[in-house]
Amino acid sequence: MMMKMVLFSPIVVAACAAAPVTKDNTPEQMAMSSATPLPSARREDKSTANPPLQMAQKATSATQPKDKSKSILDQAKGFAAWKRDFMARAIKKGYAPDLVKTTLGPARINPKAIHKDRNQPEHNAMIWNYVDNVTSKARLEGGQKKLTKHAALFDRIEETYGVDRYILTAIWGLESLYGEMQGEDDMIDSLSTLAFDGRRRAFAENQLYAILDLLARGDVRKSQLIGSWAGAMGMTQFIPTTFRDYAVDWDGDHNKDLWKNEADALASTANYLNHYGWRPEEPVIVEVALPKGFDYSVLDGPKHTIAHWAGLGIVPVDGRTWSRAAQFLEAKLLLPAGTKGPAFLSFKNFDVIKKYNNSTSYALGIHVLAEALQGRKAISKDWPRGDKALTRAQRKALQAALNRQGYDTGGIDGLLGRKSRRAIRAWQRAHGLPADGYVNHELLRKILLAR
Repeated sequence: MMMKMVLFSPIVVAACAAAPVTKDNTPEQMAMSSATPLPSARREDKSTANPPLQMAQKATSATQPKDKSKSILDQAKGFAAWKRDFMARAIKKGYAPDLVKTTLGPARINPKAIHKDRNQPEHNAMIWNYVDNVTSKARLEGGQKKLTKHAALFDRIEETYGVDRYILTAIWGLESLYGEMQGEDDMIDSLSTLAFDGRRRAFAENQLYAILDLLARGDVRKSQLIGSWAGAMGMTQFIPTTFRDYAVDWDGDHNKDLWKNEADALASTANYLNHYGWRPEEPVIVEVALPKGFDYSVLDGPKHTIAHWAGLGIVPVDGRTWSRAAQFLEAKLLLPAGTKGPAFLSFKNFDVIKKYNNSTSYALGIHVLAEALQGRKAISKDWPRGDKALTRAQRKALQAALNRQGYDTGGIDGLLGRKSRRAIRAWQRAHGLPADGYVNHELLRKILLAR
C-alpha cells in the first residue's frame, strides 16, 4: 500500500458520511479526447417571459447552420478521394504500402460518427448533473468487486507507478463501466469518417497514423480495433496515440490487450497518469470554506501554497486544520458553480486527471467516485440546482454583450473559456457583484440589459 502525506492535523477530524447512491443511470460513454461532450442537462423551459433570453433563444434557429448533407453518391466520391489522398500521404511518410492498403482500403463511412459529431448537445451539462450520476449503483458495486478481486494487482501497480487504486478504478468505471461499455464501432471506419468530414481532420488523421504504427509493431490486430464512434478503445478508452505511447504489457504475454486483459488496461492507465506527473503523496482536490468578503480576483491567478491560502482565511470545509507537511503544497482555487456552490482547492493530480479528459466535470467526477468507493462523501455543500444551462446561442449573446461593453471575451464562439470567464469577472466587479465568473440566467439577463 502507498504511504500518503498527512494533509490535516489530527486535532479536529469530522466523520465522513457514506456517499449517496443515485439512480442507476450512467452518463454517455466518454472517449478520452478533450472534445468529448458531457451528458446533456435538462432542456431549458422556453416559456420564460424574459425578453433578453427570448432574443438569445430565437438566435438559435437563426444562427444554426442547416444540415446540407451531400448526396450519398457525392459523399461516397468525396470519401474515396480523401482515402486515396490519405493513403498516398501515409505511404510517403514511410508506412508499408501493403499495410496501408489492407488497413485503409476497406474503410467505409460511418454515418453515426458524422451525426454525433455534427449534433453536439445544445446545452452544456450543469456540473452537478454530471457529478450526481458518476456514483451510480452499478459503478459503486462493480468497483467494489473489482477492488477486491484485484487487490494484489493494485498493490503491484501502486508500487510501480504510484497511482492510487481508487482513482484507477474510478476511471475504469466511468469510461466503460468496468469493461461492459467499450463501444461497438469499427475504429478505422469512424476515424476515417471524422477525417473525411473535416471538422476534426487533424485529430482523426493523427489517430489513423497511430493505428498504422500499432499494426506495424504488432501491438494490435486489425480485428481488435473496435471502440467508440469518436475513436477511443478498451476498458479505459485510450485513443490510438495514447495506446501507442503508453500501453503496457503488464503480464508479459507479448500482447497489450486493453479490451479483455484487466491488468494490461489498469497498468496502462497508471503508466499514463504517472507520465503526466501523478504525485502519490498529494490529494486530487479538497473542499474548502471561504471567509466573508473574500476577494474573488484570485480566481484569475496562479497556484499558491496551502500556507498562502490559509493566510487568506481558506480552511477545509469539515473543520480540520492543515498539517505542517501540507503547508508547501501548491493548489488552485476552484469554484465550478460560483459563490452559491462548493469551493475547492485543486492540486497537481487534478490537472493530471484533466490530461486524461480535459474537463473539470470529468476530473471532479473521478474524485467523487474514488471517494465513494471508499465510503466517503466528497462534497458537502450542495449545488445551485435551480440554475439551468445556457444554450450556445445564449452564450454567444453573452459574449457579444460583454464585448460591446468593453469586456474582451477573445471572440464570440459560445465557449466560455478563460478569457470569457475573465471578462465576466471584470463585469461583475464593475457592477458590485461577487466576481466568481459564474453565469446563470439571472446574470445573463443583467449583462444583456446593461448599457
